[in-house]
Amino acid sequence: MTSSRRDAAPPPAEPGVASLDDPLHQLVVMPGVIAHEVRNPLAAARAGLQLAMESVGKMADIGADRRLELLGELGDVGEAVDRALEFLRALSERARGVERSRGRFDAVQAVRSCIELERRLLGPRGVALEFESALPATYLEGDPTLLYQVLLNLVANAVHASAAKPAPIRVSLEREVGGDALRLSVRDQGMGIPAHLHTRIFEPGYTTKVEGTGTGLAVVRTVTEQEFRGTVRVESAPGAGAMFIVTLPAPPQRAPRGAGAAEHAAGPV
Repeated sequence: MTSSRRDAAPPPAEPGVASLDDPLHQLVVMPGVIAHEVRNPLAAARAGLQLAMESVGKMADIGADRRLELLGELGDVGEAVDRALEFLRALSERARGVERSRGRFDAVQAVRSCIELERRLLGPRGVALEFESALPATYLEGDPTLLYQVLLNLVANAVHASAAKPAPIRVSLEREVGGDALRLSVRDQGMGIPAHLHTRIFEPGYTTKVEGTGTGLAVVRTVTEQEFRGTVRVESAPGAGAMFIVTLPAPPQRAPRGAGAAEHAAGPV
């Protein structure tokens, strides 16, 4: 019997184009499958973390202050895992065509919470993370978990860029001129990015990192454009660091209670 199977090797993929067997291709075209596979070990890790927290809480051979400190650190890790699980859940639902409800949330609070968590996680690595905003509560339409994911990827990118040239990473949040959009920026003082790569770095699969996957900035662009209908760009030059700027359209804000109410301003934290 003659087999209809073709034993000839498939033609080589064009340079820069992922083949069908490439894990990166799987990540790009099968987000639901990838999200499912990643969520399982993360959920198991979250359960193990909860057990560890319960064990630490019962330890009698360490001081109360140290026990509370450990519980706080474990709690921060648990919050990070929870946010990752929520992002993967959103990714999986999107792949199945499930529409997630778009609600109003305070972008200032969401960014500030992310910064506080990342600061504690990056502190032991000697990475300083600074946040500056003079905005009162400002509301966006969408999912705060996705905004968290945008900022998380930008901070991770800045951390990598600063590895050879340690310097504080600065995050700022302000209103665009005209007041109809928010401007979120993340600045590092790393080696910078050549002008001819300013667009390409947002492409899925492109990376300058030795062990990078080229998905972080692609996620930033996809979420910004598709979920928040915003834009992202980079301002950088070789040797001068980089600043990633995310512009997010802001719907009309509700007037504060009480006529002439003074806006609350918060400086650097």
